[in-house]
Amino acid sequence: MPPLAVCVLVGLLAQIPALRQGLFYMVDDSAAQFLPMWRRIGEQLLNGTLPLLDVDSWAGGNLAGEALFGLWNPVNLFDYVLVTRFDDLATAATVVKTQFLVIAALGVYLLIREYGGAKWAAFSLAVALPFSGFILYFQAGTWAGGLMTFAWVPFMWWSARRAARRAGHPIWAFVFGGLCVTAGNPYGVLVILVVYIGLYVEFRQWRVVLIGLSVAAIAPLVFLPLVGAASVGGRNGMQFFNNGELAPGVTDLLTLSVPSQLPSIKGFDPGSIRLRVPATYFAWFAVPVLAWLDWGVLRRRRRELTAVFVVTGTYLVFCLAPSHLWMFRWPLRNIENLYLGLAVLLGVLMTAGLRTDHFRRRVLITAGALLGGTYLAVASWPKISARHLLALALVALLTTLLIMAVRRGNSRWQALVLTVGTAVVLVLQTTWAPLNTSVTTAYPTPPVHRSSYMGTVAQVAVVGDATGPPARGVLFGNGYAAAGVPSLMAYTGIDYSKFTKALCQDHRGTCHEGYDKLFAPVQDNLSIADLARVQTVVVERRLVDDPKPRPGWRVLSRDNDVTVLRREGPIEFPFGRISALTAGVTVDKDTMDGARSEQVRFRRGQGPAQVTFARLAWPGYRAEVNGRKVPVREDQAGFLVVDLPEGVDSGELKLGWTPPGFVAGIVCALLGLALAVALGWPRAKRPRSPGALLRRRRESPHRTEPGRDHQVVAG
Repeated sequence: MPPLAVCVLVGLLAQIPALRQGLFYMVDDSAAQFLPMWRRIGEQLLNGTLPLLDVDSWAGGNLAGEALFGLWNPVNLFDYVLVTRFDDLATAATVVKTQFLVIAALGVYLLIREYGGAKWAAFSLAVALPFSGFILYFQAGTWAGGLMTFAWVPFMWWSARRAARRAGHPIWAFVFGGLCVTAGNPYGVLVILVVYIGLYVEFRQWRVVLIGLSVAAIAPLVFLPLVGAASVGGRNGMQFFNNGELAPGVTDLLTLSVPSQLPSIKGFDPGSIRLRVPATYFAWFAVPVLAWLDWGVLRRRRRELTAVFVVTGTYLVFCLAPSHLWMFRWPLRNIENLYLGLAVLLGVLMTAGLRTDHFRRRVLITAGALLGGTYLAVASWPKISARHLLALALVALLTTLLIMAVRRGNSRWQALVLTVGTAVVLVLQTTWAPLNTSVTTAYPTPPVHRSSYMGTVAQVAVVGDATGPPARGVLFGNGYAAAGVPSLMAYTGIDYSKFTKALCQDHRGTCHEGYDKLFAPVQDNLSIADLARVQTVVVERRLVDDPKPRPGWRVLSRDNDVTVLRREGPIEFPFGRISALTAGVTVDKDTMDGARSEQVRFRRGQGPAQVTFARLAWPGYRAEVNGRKVPVREDQAGFLVVDLPEGVDSGELKLGWTPPGFVAGIVCALLGLALAVALGWPRAKRPRSPGALLRRRRESPHRTEPGRDHQVVAG
């Protein structure tokens, strides 16, 4: 019953933010990147295609290279299909993110139980952690990929430790570790590394290393395409610097039980000095219970808590790291795993019971801790002192009720106070901060297949201010993917630098010169609009009030927000993606077999001959002419170009794309699976020698008796 109650209660509490603000789970990256592309991927899955490449999304179309969409994660794929059942993407976001908050909570419960935590303590912390400030406002509210990765971290840790102490099959460590890796967030690989280092220090067995290697073997499948795309993308070098963005300090971490605290952490806005959400909040009871715990438990159980100490200590260091370290940006992202380690320690300590001896001393220490946290919160932003005082009164009242429940000796009453307090704080925080406005850009909510635009769309527009009314007729990020329209506008974490620089474009929009750049010659006299086979151009009037149609274009419509231009005449080769041919080259047929494959029948005359495709030249393309491999290259704007070899007057050009490292990644994953199976293979029983029963059995690392339940011994 307790695990089921955890799932039901967290699922219900997750609706509170959505009821307070309908777009709580549909802001910033969730609106611009995740939900629209989830729907596009789901639609292609229903059509029987695993979309490793989406050519209609241009710079955002290398889905295998993006990694964070988790195309190898079966739970993610199920959810993408589920999203196609919703016409309202905000509702779809609420459903999917509620699911992952529930998964995370159940994992926390199991992990604390694995370390000997009592049911009531595991229950209370499992309900509290998903609604800590960073997980709720950043991961669930905006950065969905982070939530979908963290949800599997407790399961990964739980299954790894059970496999290490031979209480569970290594295949489960492989499965849950694989779900964590294939979610696509590099932070998932980092936490796996840290956890297995901790478990090796705890158990001191090479078996732990081998189990960890079986899980790590999945990483090449997910991240080799990301590494392969780096040569053309915007993240192609090591970065090691600190500009203070989302970098918490020690004092920010000391207020982890102050519900009203808005930490003095620099956000993304110019001149930002604090966040507008309680990003470093953990649980209202984390600090108040410290004076009532039996700290000797940690000393007595230090051996079996070794991995917890390693994980917690490591992530405390990571939280205080520079703002940029290679692909690991913004140290605040590490706080969720720090709090996971703290949750396990609190679960173990609370299980031993809250002490009520030296009562007056403990009361004074608790009061001092609450006043100290409130002082830091007031000092951070005195303007909202009334909120801080209200939060102080609330936490003091809840702490009093908790101590009363402790003195009654009823663990169910303790769990009730802890859980009700979590719910009350959640209501209060979502009232004060109904959205994560610290990182939120005001992206319009994408409609689902409700667009009148035809063909590939190019857009010259920019995201408006959050306070101003959104412009009608424009979408940003991956919004056009949800609308079912091919578009040059896309959200990408890896980018295709030449293409986006030539357009002066990113997911927030274009520069004022974007209209001129769209029609500027980049290959002979052909523009990006020609090479990308654009049929519709949408121009926001506040950027270009009266765009003059270029030759071959006409104004289709015009209103207060946008001007829409349409190409005159049809696009050649409607069943393929050829966009330019050199003189003397004739194409008889151009067809596609999915987004990754294309066949062209051609004839040519004398002289150099090349074919340009309306594709970006992502690493992984290969071309063959009449069965002979020929090189591919990119032009100055990033379009894919194939030079036809001399001496070939006619024939068939076959074009194909495979993610870099694709075969190697599959082989590594299969080897990891084989290793996990082998590690769990039953060992043949050896014949006992006459004196075998008199020999002393080898003790486990935790000195538990063989056959006894580990939970009971640990507790």
